[in-house]
Amino acid sequence: MTMLRAERVTLGYGKRPVVHDVSLDVTEGGVGLIGESGSGKTTLARAFLGLLSPMSGTIWYGDQTLKSVDMRKFRKDVQPVFQAESLDPRMRIGSSIAEALPRAARSRVGELLEQVGLDPGLAARRPHQLSGGQRQRVVIARALAVGPRLLILDEPTSALDVTVQAKILDLLAGLDTERLLITHNLAVVERLCRTSHVLFAGRVVESGPTADLLAKPAHPYTKALRDAVPKLGGPPPEARGRTEAVPAATGCPYRLRCPLSVPECEQAPPLRALESRQVACHRAEEVLLT
Repeated sequence: MTMLRAERVTLGYGKRPVVHDVSLDVTEGGVGLIGESGSGKTTLARAFLGLLSPMSGTIWYGDQTLKSVDMRKFRKDVQPVFQAESLDPRMRIGSSIAEALPRAARSRVGELLEQVGLDPGLAARRPHQLSGGQRQRVVIARALAVGPRLLILDEPTSALDVTVQAKILDLLAGLDTERLLITHNLAVVERLCRTSHVLFAGRVVESGPTADLLAKPAHPYTKALRDAVPKLGGPPPEARGRTEAVPAATGCPYRLRCPLSVPECEQAPPLRALESRQVACHRAEEVLLT
């Protein structure tokens, strides 16, 4: 079932587009938005939350456009989970969580803290008195307070050490709530998302089942992201292509970095079906064989 859908959406700040003609569905089983900083992941998430209006295209929630939905119901159904630093340092933990609850339900604060694996006694503390992992759990508890159908998670583990990351991932995987995950961490998206979309320079360059994208990428950028992950006990990863090059303004945006670039890449490749995924690359068949 599709909960949110972007249909040919272009987004920008002022008159400058930063996400270009993107179409994708947020479906059951967890959906990942993968890409480096500046790829447009968070901008697209802001549009899905109704915090940014498209320059063109449409955001759908079920069978209604986001402009026409009852936003009170939408805010209950779709909740953001930002990084731990989003907590107000002046507010006690219990007050931060209770903000989202009706007055009659504010006794549930302790129950919500227990749901995310925290001692209810922490409700009396302020954010600086908690560890990074505890603060991230509080952010999740606050989002869960209204009983959402979908969590939009923006790099929820990026500031945490490895052992705390594992606990947060266990918590998220065990929740009876769907997920749209924004991340550059392939291990996180592999754990939490059935489907993924890879963004580069504001464009979707590859989409499909997460397991297929990571096992056999069909786009050179997806492959570069996968190959950049260090392997325990193995040699350091080697960068291929001009990793410092800015996205190309015309044609394939990745062509100035791509080690497989050919003159044909000066023409923008369409997003096309290939095996189990959609990919925007003239040489995708060759990438699959490498």
